[in-house]
Amino acid sequence: MQQFLISALCLCLCLAATSAAASGSALRVGLSDEYPPLSYTDEDGQRRGFEYELADSLCRRLGRTCVWTFTTQADLVQGLRNGSFDLIFAQRLEPKQEGLLYSTPYYHSRAMCIGRPGGRGPEEAGARIGVYQGSVLVQRARGFWPEADIVTGSVQELIRRLRQGSIDVLFINDLAGYAFLLTDEGLEFDRLDVPFDAETRATGSCVAVRAGRPELLDAVNRALKALLYSGEFHNRSRSYFQYIIY
Repeated sequence: MQQFLISALCLCLCLAATSAAASGSALRVGLSDEYPPLSYTDEDGQRRGFEYELADSLCRRLGRTCVWTFTTQADLVQGLRNGSFDLIFAQRLEPKQEGLLYSTPYYHSRAMCIGRPGGRGPEEAGARIGVYQGSVLVQRARGFWPEADIVTGSVQELIRRLRQGSIDVLFINDLAGYAFLLTDEGLEFDRLDVPFDAETRATGSCVAVRAGRPELLDAVNRALKALLYSGEFHNRSRSYFQYIIY
């Protein structure tokens, strides 16, 4: 009987240890790849960016180790749905994706067009417009300018094409757009004065988790609030942006 009790106690302890390990297991986090200044690799091969640093801070607030994957927007959403990720960043509140739960927004932005002053505008027939692959702006661009040639790719690839003249306009999130205009490479370009409809109003970007994991979403929201109230969020954002993005 005594041996049975000892064995049962050992089994309970093992199960408890397994449960504790699971609750503190590494979080699989997905972020956009090569989207300066939000997430990118610098000249020394180091991962940088406001969103990357925010994600790292959030993991520390959660007391969890994070395993990073950097990929396209389309792959982020698909990876979250199929269980490859526990949470993903840079998810727009509008339009919401089915099967995802969204945190409170951690920044707000809108769309903008960048091109050469006096160059071809997006409303002109045959205009070549570059849009970040997998973003909600792809469908918006096709709706705004049905006669244009929509070219998709990474942000850095599209910037390179804009400078080379193989696209006329860059239709992009304004956080990334203004960051480009402030670089030496962006000096010959400017924001284009293009009338947009209400869909281009400022919208929030959030952390997303799979539906059915409300406890993880609650923990993420608490961590984001702590980062905001402690001042850490604004300290990090000031390193990348000259205005308040929250």
